[in-house]
Amino acid sequence: MRSTSLFRWLVAASLIFRACVGTASEALATGTIVSSNSVNITEASPWQRIVMIGASATAGFTASEPLGGTNTPRFALSRYVDSALKATHEPVQNFGNAFFFLQPELLGQQQVTRALTNRPTLIIGLDFPFWFCYGEGETDEDRLARFDHGLKLLEKIQCPLVIGDIPDASAAVNKMLRPDQMPSLKAIAAANQRLKAWATEHKQVAVVELSGFMRRALANQEIAIRDYTLPDGQTRMLLQNDTLHPSPPGCAVLALAVLDACQTTRPKGNVDEFLGDPKEIFRQATKAFSSATNSTPAALK
Repeated sequence: MRSTSLFRWLVAASLIFRACVGTASEALATGTIVSSNSVNITEASPWQRIVMIGASATAGFTASEPLGGTNTPRFALSRYVDSALKATHEPVQNFGNAFFFLQPELLGQQQVTRALTNRPTLIIGLDFPFWFCYGEGETDEDRLARFDHGLKLLEKIQCPLVIGDIPDASAAVNKMLRPDQMPSLKAIAAANQRLKAWATEHKQVAVVELSGFMRRALANQEIAIRDYTLPDGQTRMLLQNDTLHPSPPGCAVLALAVLDACQTTRPKGNVDEFLGDPKEIFRQATKAFSSATNSTPAALK
């Protein structure tokens, strides 16, 4: 996306966001959204009722439809998580928002509260931490203070939680990211250290190395998840041309990574409860789209 098109999208997104936030804020103020304190999670299986929170990678985004369109649902991560599961489960709910970057503190709070009202057995927030480090912030200290606030929001969650670490998305600067939205590599490293320490203290939390996924995909290097390996030269297609968002095959790989990570929070996890092959996850997911073709990308054949 050229910078002019991105600017126009940001202006439109800002206007739509302000209208949407007003309604959501009123709901929180009037109590129409149930307090998370009243939630009592009792289900044993993490797959029964999955809720997803986060930003555009979770919600689904493609630069050809920056404000959404008929093709955008193909990029929603929940579609691939749903298709990967073999265990009985309710349809995965996706509360991700492509406008998350405009005000992560407010939308993050709203998403967590809304997710908990649905009595989730598993919450997936793969890109939830991202904009608590990226985005606004004049100094590393400002960014890390906001990052700590994002982790504080997640402490309300008592059920299994899968989140991603912070990647180096510098390849997307002047594409999907403005230069001032990019944190220093030092800030990214510090945020990931804090995330690792925080996750160690919260045994129900599993962290997916989103940083490794993006680094290896950009370099077209091998990616291995459990028993599946995508070799060198066949991973660049897991990211879109904007070098920030996953492609549909990338969503299939990330769905496997998320479900596999969740197993680390379970003393007796059963690997047969979900598909272990991203190409099969991709095939199953494409059946849900009226625009899907019968062909499979070369890297997933």
